[in-house]
Amino acid sequence: MDELVARIALTRIKGLQRSAKKELFDAFGSAALLFEKTCPVPDAETRKKLKDFSEFKAIEKELTGLSRKGIEVLSLGEPTYPTLLSSLRDAPLVLFKKGPGVIPDSVLSIVGSRKATYEGLQIATTVAETVSSMGITVVSGLARGIDGAAHKGAIRQKGGTIAVLGSGMDICYPAENRRLFEEIAERGALVTEYGLGQKPIPPNFPERNRIIAGLAKGVLVVEAAVKSGSLITARLALEYGREVMALPGRIFDEAYQGANRLIKQGAKLIGGTEDIMEACFPDMTRPAQTTSDSIDLNEQQHYIYGLFGSGRVHVDEIVQHSRMETRKVLAILTQLEMKDMITPFPGGFFMRKV
Repeated sequence: MDELVARIALTRIKGLQRSAKKELFDAFGSAALLFEKTCPVPDAETRKKLKDFSEFKAIEKELTGLSRKGIEVLSLGEPTYPTLLSSLRDAPLVLFKKGPGVIPDSVLSIVGSRKATYEGLQIATTVAETVSSMGITVVSGLARGIDGAAHKGAIRQKGGTIAVLGSGMDICYPAENRRLFEEIAERGALVTEYGLGQKPIPPNFPERNRIIAGLAKGVLVVEAAVKSGSLITARLALEYGREVMALPGRIFDEAYQGANRLIKQGAKLIGGTEDIMEACFPDMTRPAQTTSDSIDLNEQQHYIYGLFGSGRVHVDEIVQHSRMETRKVLAILTQLEMKDMITPFPGGFFMRKV
């Protein structure tokens, strides 16, 4: 039996946990061997499940369809399989990948609320754009809200982005992210462990989250309520020995309760991109920035930055002089901070760096 067909078959046997399938594979060193009648699998029920599986022809047909669609199959133990992911006790035996992007070791996961605030979306976009410009690949789940913002920020830069799907490669979920889905397929990488036609049912997403955590050296939670899928990803990251980080928010704002709780429980508090780099990528240096002209700023960022003098400036002064809404100013200040152009101080004060 073809080994690749056997591996996919093993992943699709019902009633066995993923960790049990990985243990079987590790114990015998071959999925094809497991389906041989003489294979000495000790558990009788598992032997029966292996014996009763009969969808091999359908898998062979599916592999032909995957090839026609330009979808690669990454097998555990092969050079193309992500190194960090391979260490998980429940690592997928196969991954389906579409897009030119590679999956390196320098990966950061950015996750957060689907019902994100304007400020949260701006922060996620800016953090992703900044770390991606330094060659770091951003992984997330293509969900609405923080996930989508992270993908959009990263895909503009050299690091690129990976979207881990909770469905088959032929299904875009949510449908509203179709354009982003197609852009990532063209410039980054779409990844899933599910076969063609697999719908995005609820149980798939916690399973998908383990891949988001496992691919990265660290997970950054930008915004999350107390009951959030992002906290599942953070918990899994802790189990896998990854760095868990969170951006703090207003203590009475429900949108930040989950992230604030993570910090209280020991997650690293992130105040700027340099904190992420120190925690996850200490060997990667940031490109030197000598003047504000050498940094890519949009019109609003240039305007707010121009309000700074040589000393400390309070946020209320910036709001007053800019005549913008407070939340808008705060979002822009966060963006400038992530670009390493200003430094925050206690009490709502900021000072320019460049």
